[in-house]
This record gives sequence, structure tokens and C-alpha cells, in this order.
Amino acid sequence: MNLEWMGQYRGLVEQFIRLFNIYARQYSMEYKLEGTNVTTSSAQIQTLEYIIEANGTEKMTAIADKIGVTRGTFSNNVKKLMEKGYLEKYHDEDNRKDIYLKATEKGITAYEEYSTFIYQSWFQEMFALLDTISEEHRATLEEILKGFAEAFSGDGSQKK
Repeated sequence: MNLEWMGQYRGLVEQFIRLFNIYARQYSMEYKLEGTNVTTSSAQIQTLEYIIEANGTEKMTAIADKIGVTRGTFSNNVKKLMEKGYLEKYHDEDNRKDIYLKATEKGITAYEEYSTFIYQSWFQEMFALLDTISEEHRATLEEILKGFAEAFSGDGSQKK
């Protein structure tokens, strides 16, 4: 079968596919970050990151939607993070129904160790590379990645 339909973009598409496959394989797998005291998975650390960013102002369902995971997956990650002592749940005094999350000091410390590690491992270099391209090109790259996410996130229907 001829794969010429990808034309000059075959190499780029191949790198995206490789990235997605590696990430999918390791997404839920816990590992200890080299040089840190943090044992976590990508799924858990992303959950913690968004909870820290929300600072107790967003409901669990809103955070799950923002990350792009099911509520069940989000709840499982929250449970594991709570078992590690990284998170605590609470209710708004005016609305006892909705559950909110807040990172503990232990969770914030773990995230700080993680973010230092990941920044030094790749993000510092990636940001330096991104600084060499225009804001317009970065916006185009964001649209490409957003399109990938939309194309692979659902039921196979085409989104316009």
C-alpha cells in the first residue's frame, strides 16, 4: 500500500505517532523520578498540576474536562494522590454537594520537585527552541496539536 498521501510530512507524522505511543504506554505507569523523592505517573502529576493551578476554585468535573480524561480516570488519580498525602477534598460551605480539591504541602513539594526535574530534563531546551520561532508559528503549532487531540479523542466522527 502506498503511503504517499503524507508526502513531505511523513517524518513529522511519524514523530507525533511515536510520541503518542510512548506517552500512552507510560501514562498510567508509576515511576520514581531520577534525583527526586517523587514516585508518580504522568496521569497523577497532571492531575496534581491542574488542581494546584485551580487553587481550590474548580470542581473536579471541570478539571477532568480540562485535562481531557474521563471522570472515572480523574477520580482514580485523585484517590491515588490522596493516598500519597498530596491532596485533600473539601466542600464549599454554601454548597455541600460539590467537591473541591486542594493540594497539601506534601503535594506542592512533590510537584515542585517534579517540575524542576522535568524542566531540566526537556522543557528548558524545548522552550529555548520555541523562542527561536515567531509567536504566529507557535500558535500554528498549538492548532496542529489541538487538531490531533480532536481527531483522536472521540468516536471517529469528523469535527469541523
